[in-house]
Amino acid sequence: MTDKKDDDHFAVPAPKKPSPQQAPPLKYDKPGWGAVAQYNYAFEVLKGGLSVERIEGPRKDCITIGRLPLCDLQMEHPSISRYHAIIQFNEDSDAFLYDLESAHGTRLNKRPVPARTHMRIRQGDQIRFGESTRLYIFETEKPVDEEQVAQEEAEVALRHRSRASDAEHAAEADNDDGISWGFGEDAEEEPEDEDEREPAQGDAALIDIDAEKAASADEKKRKQQLEIMFNDDDGEESLYDKTAPRKKQKKSDKAETYDELVIRQAATERELASLEKRIQDKEKQDAAEKKAADDEQDLDAYMKEISNKDDDVPLYKLKSNLAKLKKEHGRLVRLVALTKPTNIFQ
Repeated sequence: MTDKKDDDHFAVPAPKKPSPQQAPPLKYDKPGWGAVAQYNYAFEVLKGGLSVERIEGPRKDCITIGRLPLCDLQMEHPSISRYHAIIQFNEDSDAFLYDLESAHGTRLNKRPVPARTHMRIRQGDQIRFGESTRLYIFETEKPVDEEQVAQEEAEVALRHRSRASDAEHAAEADNDDGISWGFGEDAEEEPEDEDEREPAQGDAALIDIDAEKAASADEKKRKQQLEIMFNDDDGEESLYDKTAPRKKQKKSDKAETYDELVIRQAATERELASLEKRIQDKEKQDAAEKKAADDEQDLDAYMKEISNKDDDVPLYKLKSNLAKLKKEHGRLVRLVALTKPTNIFQ
């Protein structure tokens, strides 16, 4: 009786459906300063120097990049990790690139990105993930804050020059220590005299070296500040590529007058208007190419037509040049305001 009751309550368990493979956890802690992007942004994808795709970024505080299907920006190249990198935004909608200790690394403007470090990225910056041949050009609709860019670039330049100065002083100190060989035999001939002179020479040498280093550091700091304010022609590339030799520039022997600065400002404004028109024409040209892509004959005819034109500068390069020109225009505006003569009779 008991066995029959147990049999009535027995039921064969339903077969379990195979659970999908769980994705690995994302090892990334969002920073406290993170915030949702307030401006539209995108990535223009280049392959072999040609634009092959444009990816509009989602409005999130951060986006994931990797081979996993759940990544916001999914990639297929085998050298790219499942979770490869992060694009993090802050309250000012500034973007930062963060490498998640990927196997083959990430490059920003041809330079390796240190793992687990937020690296600022700007309009026109080039990003390469792993060993993929595709370049991702970052584009954003956020207006360029010329003063902030100039300040950040000045800080980067000062840090770089400070490290170079420290290395130079270290090399000089090594050279000073290195020439001490060969004096041992002289020391043995007159040990008593050397014992009497050594403390005085050591103290005097330390004072002289410290004074020389302090004077040299002050002089270099003054030169750096003057160069940053009045000789900002190195451009953006020299700040990104610190290994490249510094370009020799022919500096003017005399400072520019107010009238000369006004002329340069007006010329820069004309260049800005011309470059903005070129960008508009280029955007229309790219849109026409995409529209004609469905018709092979129309596309061939259109490509033959535009191949005869000398102007074949990529759109991202034009926008990068526009940002540099706006920066130069802002610098000229500030210099014109500083050098404007005051009328004491007003």
